[in-house]
Amino acid sequence: MSAVELRFRYGTLEVSGLDRQDKTLPASCLWDPRAACHRGPAMAYADVVLALRAAGLSYDDQARRYTAFERPLRVDREPRPYQREGLEAWRKAGNRGVVVLPTGAGKSHLAMMALDLRRRSTLVIAPTLDLVRQWYDLLRIHFGTPVGIVGGGEHEVCELTVTTYDSAYLHMDRFGDRFGLLVFDEVHHLPGPSISSAAERSIAPFRLGLTATLERPDQLHLQLDDLVGPVVYRKEI
Repeated sequence: MSAVELRFRYGTLEVSGLDRQDKTLPASCLWDPRAACHRGPAMAYADVVLALRAAGLSYDDQARRYTAFERPLRVDREPRPYQREGLEAWRKAGNRGVVVLPTGAGKSHLAMMALDLRRRSTLVIAPTLDLVRQWYDLLRIHFGTPVGIVGGGEHEVCELTVTTYDSAYLHMDRFGDRFGLLVFDEVHHLPGPSISSAAERSIAPFRLGLTATLERPDQLHLQLDDLVGPVVYRKEI
């Protein structure tokens, strides 16, 4: 049995089985004397796994509850060159980062391509309920599978689920282990003292931010490097 164990606990990642002074884990994981384990934000999951592998340590992963998504993209639509370029830039960046494209340039289709590439349980986060409904329809059409909605009086979590930023903030500590890919529509809404915790409390190793207007006057968009990843592609059309 593996001595090291990973668990998702209410938006945090518990790593048990290492000595208090062990330096294997990333700096975001600190010793929690109450639980006698190391603890970090859930979004440290990928870095923790890579650190344990690099150290040659076996581990029991009880944190991950997301699954491989078996359904392929069923809408055969030729992507535009910049959509291909944006997806490839995101892939080369480790499937993390922000793509900046003008309004109407087809950011949602790039997201469908990313889902098809990674094939993991996915949560799409949008700023309004109107956009949640649009994403719901797109996912149903493109993948032909049940799609969950969290928000607006609904709470159904499926392999593909759509929610608002406000609902993600409220509920991520309960389902932040169920998705391997997060798609942030209008990602410039994410930074801030409260909503950003939705990204921090998910273990999802793969993250895609989409926006036409990245920069904010308060400079909080700089937080996106840690929460989602750097800008990997920008195109003016």
